[in-house]
Amino acid sequence: MISVYIADDHSIVREGIRSLVASAPDMEVVGEASDGDEALRQMPERKPEVFLMDMSMPGCSGLELIERVRRRSPETNILVLSMHREDLYATRTIRAGARGFITKTRPPSELLEALRKVARGQLYITRELADRLAMDALTGKPEEEPHARLTKREYEIFLDLARGMNVGDIAEKLHVSSKTVSTHKARLMEKLNANSISDLVRYALSQDLL
Repeated sequence: MISVYIADDHSIVREGIRSLVASAPDMEVVGEASDGDEALRQMPERKPEVFLMDMSMPGCSGLELIERVRRRSPETNILVLSMHREDLYATRTIRAGARGFITKTRPPSELLEALRKVARGQLYITRELADRLAMDALTGKPEEEPHARLTKREYEIFLDLARGMNVGDIAEKLHVSSKTVSTHKARLMEKLNANSISDLVRYALSQDLL
């Protein structure tokens, strides 16, 4: 049986995924959480083969959650489930340590396929994204969007700022000093040519990052 741990802050989504997994003869749900902090407390003890996580949740989330799960439970494979477009997030999540990325718009049967593939330790991305990445590699096409030039930490802080978090809150979430967050903030604002938080919010919305 493939053991799956679900982390999503929407109870209806969790219920739907739980029912879907229960309908598969080769899978079982071994736990669930409504935020990243709860998942970090519970999930390593359950030792699931697959950690199915939403990209945006309260508490620890996104790339930081992926990295912390990889450190605490290296035997668990991570599949990211997100409402955001695949081409905007998939590459970063996989670089952070996830084994796959699937959007919430994909059919339920495809989610089951992704869970099985990730459980085997294989990489799961859609055929469309694989084709696009292959074409980019062949043509040498660079990532043109300014946010593609951000480091992993800058990108995460950028999204938190755009969601309304202040420097102190972000520092507490990431377990770093406020000075460190402020340094990253200054660098990312320069890279995005932003002069204010409002500019960051407008940019994030224009790129469909929120």
